Parts: sequence; C-alpha cells; structure tokens
Amino acid sequence: MSGIIATIFQPLKFVRQTLQVASSITPASNLVQPDSFALTSIRNKVRCYFPRPNEVRRVRRHGWETRMSTTNGRKVIMRRLLKGRFVLTH
Repeated sequence: MSGIIATIFQPLKFVRQTLQVASSITPASNLVQPDSFALTSIRNKVRCYFPRPNEVRRVRRHGWETRMSTTNGRKVIMRRLLKGRFVLTH
C-alpha cells in the first residue's frame, strides 16, 4: 500500500517544486493572490478569526497529519484519491 501512495505523491512533489520555482519568478506586484494559491486547501484555509474551537477540533480529528499518522488514515486518503475527490482532508 505504501508503494502505491509513494507513486501517487512523487508527481505531486514535482508539481509543488515547479510551482514554487514559477512563483519565485513572477513579479512582486501580485498583491491580491498569494503565491501558492493552487496548493492551499479549501477547507483548511486559515481565516482572520481562526482558531474557533470547532475548527481546531475538526482539523485535529480529520486533518492531513492525523490521517497520515495511521495506516487506516492513509487508506482513507488513498480511497479519496482514487475516487477523484478534490478535497482529501480537512
């Protein structure tokens, strides 16, 4: 199972590196959008009034770190990847 995860995440690491290189090349006049907007998660976007207690609880229970820390959590992420979900975790 870890081999499958590694083969899926290797291209994602390459995409992240290319986006970081591309964002460093762009001019500094891009004040409206953050540099790595494509990499930010929709549900995990930190707001100006973060952390509200329920958001902290949700992120701790269903977040990326918690999912990746256990075998069954990695299986959950893999199932969501294979199904084609846009949001993998909170």
